[in-house]
Amino acid sequence: MKFATTLVSLGLAATALAAPAPGQWKNWKASNDNCVSREHVEETIEKAIVFLQHLPGTETASQAAAEAIFDPAIVEYGDSINSLRGDPPGTVIYEDRETYVTNTLSSPPIPQIDTLNLVVECNTFVWQWRFYGIGGPSAPDPYVQGFTLGKFNEAGLIDYQYVEFNSLAWATNAGFTVEPPTDGPLASPEE
Repeated sequence: MKFATTLVSLGLAATALAAPAPGQWKNWKASNDNCVSREHVEETIEKAIVFLQHLPGTETASQAAAEAIFDPAIVEYGDSINSLRGDPPGTVIYEDRETYVTNTLSSPPIPQIDTLNLVVECNTFVWQWRFYGIGGPSAPDPYVQGFTLGKFNEAGLIDYQYVEFNSLAWATNAGFTVEPPTDGPLASPEE
């Protein structure tokens, strides 16, 4: 038992020694392979929240956060966004950081973003999130929920994203008119 306790203590000490120094998180990899660490992904998500929220008075921090986490050649896909834009499924949403950042920062701020789950597997992550305040305080749905599947490149930057969410909730909150079908299996029941 004493041997097992010593072994565990040595493992914990080695983990503490392998942690990145302040300011060196960006390119830090897990110590025993070529994968990004969970801590790197968590810090990246924190910066993504700053960027996506872009609350009034945080414009410089939001821009800096985006530049710190996204590769200049990031590619984003997402058929939820395509359905809102009227584009065919599979259409690329963004093919570069500059356009992605400019368009995001010119959209209304998102007052609150909650992380529901985060799964990390080597250089890939799935972030399940909940955005509150889409469409303002009088919007019919209190939140929109979705996920981002992302991949990190060798430099520790996100170079691929696939985003899906409840596009009908987003649409109604943003002022789209959504009418259910009048017949068929998805028709609203008669009252």
